[in-house]
Amino acid sequence: MTAAVVTGVGFACPLGVGADEVFDRFVAGADGFRGDHVGEHPVARADIGDPAAVMGSKRDARRSDRMTHLAVAAGDAAAAHAGIDWEQLDRDRAGVIMGTACGGVASLTPAVRDFDAKGADRVSPFLVPMFMANALSGTLAMRYGIGGPNFTVVTACASGANAVGEALQEIRGGRCDVMLAGGSEAAIEPVVVSSFANLGTLTRTGMRPFDRDRDGFAMGEGAAVIVIESDEHARRRGARVLCEVAGYGCTADAYHITAPHPEGAGAVRAIRMALADAGLTPADVGYVNAHGTSTPLNDAAEAAALTSVFGGAVPPVSSSKSMVGHLIGAAGAVEAAVTAMALSREVLPPTIHFDTPDPDIDLDVIPGEARDAKGVDAALSNSFGFGGHNTVLAMRRGRAG
Repeated sequence: MTAAVVTGVGFACPLGVGADEVFDRFVAGADGFRGDHVGEHPVARADIGDPAAVMGSKRDARRSDRMTHLAVAAGDAAAAHAGIDWEQLDRDRAGVIMGTACGGVASLTPAVRDFDAKGADRVSPFLVPMFMANALSGTLAMRYGIGGPNFTVVTACASGANAVGEALQEIRGGRCDVMLAGGSEAAIEPVVVSSFANLGTLTRTGMRPFDRDRDGFAMGEGAAVIVIESDEHARRRGARVLCEVAGYGCTADAYHITAPHPEGAGAVRAIRMALADAGLTPADVGYVNAHGTSTPLNDAAEAAALTSVFGGAVPPVSSSKSMVGHLIGAAGAVEAAVTAMALSREVLPPTIHFDTPDPDIDLDVIPGEARDAKGVDAALSNSFGFGGHNTVLAMRRGRAG
């Protein structure tokens, strides 16, 4: 079976735009929350500068949603990090798979207001390509001239992770040599925030995953894109390899539209599926990048799932969301990119804002400060979404080069 390796990552998130420099901020435990709120709820926004500069023109920026701007910023960063020269590749054997949960809601919600206030004639003819979820993958394909598989995954907060897993399958199946995979979300809109708040999932006090006093997540926005290649293709072009995407597990809770199974039953099956797919045992895993949403139900269910799989030997766990908030459909992509970099750089990023251990959650959450990861050869990235989606990626340290 063809091995799939990560050769580059790109972030456009509340900790910045880029690759190594953004991961350095995750390692440092930087806080992406800068005092911004929607109503009573803290949010974490991404700063990508002038969208026209990102997209190449004011016209292209006006005719695309913020989720697309974020994805392009992350895609450009990932391609640069991987040293990709698209002109030198067979771009019909390259593809793009992206994930999002909310699509172009940043364009749709003001358009609805304009429709109500000013009538149908004031609705932009470009609204449809702005809010459609597949604008993400389509735009990246057009930007780089990529002619292979192209689609967008929508599985709520697991979307970005599913995109990476499906890209793995394209490489393994021999259909592609190179895939761009990731997720993007720009859903910090008052109507969306209000809905999450009324559902009881949002914090008023701040993100504190796995802490006893956690009271919900804070919304973030951003994107991450990962370059995945066949090992043979990466070797042929002399690429640096960060890690191998070794396993993919994907299950459904079939339990509740928003609440996780209380014992994490679907998550347990997804973790075991990813491990089996990678040829790993629980004892091989030295780190888990947790879904870690800071909600009472999700953190407890994830802890139960990890304990079920690992018994009394759960490896160190951290939540990247503690630094950037919950990026919804982009969360799994950001966290997969962090996990890939953690294996490559041999350092485990911390969980910040963790003050009071929960007596019902027995996990080492790497509180406050990063930890040396020498000897950690395999890691998991967990992503779970409304609708009962459970997605787990298993990654293994790549060859030097």
